[in-house]
Amino acid sequence: MRRRGEGGTPPIGIPVAVAAPPRAPSSDVPQSGDPAGAVPARLGLLPPPEEPDALEAWYLNRAPYDRGPLAGATWQGELDRAVLWLDALPFGGRIVELGAGIGFWTVLLASRGEVSAYDAREDRLTRARQRLLAHGMKAHLHPRALLEGAEGAPAGLLLLPFLLSQLAAEPRARQVEVAHSWLDKGGRLAIIDLAPPNLDPATLEQATSEMLGAKFSGIRSEPLGRHLVLIDALAR
Repeated sequence: MRRRGEGGTPPIGIPVAVAAPPRAPSSDVPQSGDPAGAVPARLGLLPPPEEPDALEAWYLNRAPYDRGPLAGATWQGELDRAVLWLDALPFGGRIVELGAGIGFWTVLLASRGEVSAYDAREDRLTRARQRLLAHGMKAHLHPRALLEGAEGAPAGLLLLPFLLSQLAAEPRARQVEVAHSWLDKGGRLAIIDLAPPNLDPATLEQATSEMLGAKFSGIRSEPLGRHLVLIDALAR
């Protein structure tokens, strides 16, 4: 690998800025000064907040998560590309979403088949349920710790939205193992996540290979430019 040949340290996992440390519910708004380890808001890499209203604003680029005119426009454009990408991914069988949040992606998944969507917080799933009803869609919504083992029939498609970039190396590796356990052999893992602006595709390729290579094959990755990366792979 390129960095090994140059004597450097290879990246581990998605090479994104470190996520902000846990915040109290009352302080879910970005601050003008960046706390230690937080993603600088000036880069547009605002990590997803916990509370449903705040998470809605984060997705929709509304105050206090407004990224500004340029970053806001590119954010929306990259979300649109991610929607088209996810809608076109081939798969067969059951769909599972881990970290469904407020159901932003669940609605799209529900248009493609039977979905079981999981999140650690019931209040976020309540918002997801409202979004599904508004679109005339149905899904099985379950409050559940995301590192718990798989249940039900093996999945043909599993989505991890904005999850791995928020984890340290060890829980991230465990989350990849758990994701693999949900999938049928040959089932597809789809990842939509944050990454630094102007991420080198070769760096992303190396990082995803190290993160997924032991459990997955056919790994493909694409940085969208300023905000997002798209990754998919097939379970071994």
